[in-house]
Amino acid sequence: MKKTLIALAAVAAVSASYAQVTLSGEFAYGYYSGTDSTKTSASGLGIDTALLNIKAGEDLGGGMRVDAAMSLNTSAGNGTVVGDNQSLTVTTPALSVSLLTYKGGDFTTGAAGGATWYGLDNRVLAARSWRDAIAVTVPLSAALSVSGAYLEPSNVIGEGTGTDGTTGQNLYSIGAKYSASGLVVQAAYLPYNSATSTDATKVSATRFGASYDMGVAKAGFGVQVVKLGGGSVLTETSIAASAPLGANFSVNGQFSSSNVNVVGTTLAGLAGTRTGWMLGAQYNLSKRTYAILNNATWTGASATATDANTSSLTALTLVHDF
Repeated sequence: MKKTLIALAAVAAVSASYAQVTLSGEFAYGYYSGTDSTKTSASGLGIDTALLNIKAGEDLGGGMRVDAAMSLNTSAGNGTVVGDNQSLTVTTPALSVSLLTYKGGDFTTGAAGGATWYGLDNRVLAARSWRDAIAVTVPLSAALSVSGAYLEPSNVIGEGTGTDGTTGQNLYSIGAKYSASGLVVQAAYLPYNSATSTDATKVSATRFGASYDMGVAKAGFGVQVVKLGGGSVLTETSIAASAPLGANFSVNGQFSSSNVNVVGTTLAGLAGTRTGWMLGAQYNLSKRTYAILNNATWTGASATATDANTSSLTALTLVHDF
């Protein structure tokens, strides 16, 4: 037994000399109750998140290094493991280049500070989607960086797909981010390829957001304006705030809206404004284990917004990070 342990330790030592590997993750289980716009209710216990993150890095010398990161999502609970965000990043003294397959978060929520556990994406805001991408980030100072990226069409992932032979739109992103003393300001412009003269395609997206952590509270906002091919404009906004109320307890909230200014008939049924809010409370049992209570309500377009198309959710979740 002792020889076996010595041999395993030797293997671990040799492996450590070639790569630095870290494991982390999150497990969340809770009770969710919701009512959709048709007044159909659903509720029950279940897994919210069961995520394993694996990161490995290597120093290449000369101020260069490479880092690989992958996430395994096992929350389906049926023995099926699904790959989540994946990336390979090469960092040099001047810039970093990342190869990504990821499911991006909603920009307005992230720019505002992402205060609540559940989001309003696919409720008030647009649904998240998978993309393959390559991104370059150049730090101009300790606080300021600029970036550029090429992103293949949404939900068309895998080697050999995305650039040609698909009906989706690929796009580019040019952005900048400033972060110092609790203040984060970011902006980006995203032109789309293959836009047509109908609102079924996008021409461009302009993004801007800022958040400020004052210590006693954090607040922020984000806005995204999307120009569509037929002349219509989709504007999404979010504001968020959070504050600690003692050593272990904190509260948070988010309000979001999505407005479609329609030109033509393609999106006529979506004209108007959708709005929603979400409130949350978090109690920390330790630095890595906490309970979260979330409550949210959101509406349909303003032209038809009545109690008949209002949706809501209430969720109590226990989370452990490791």
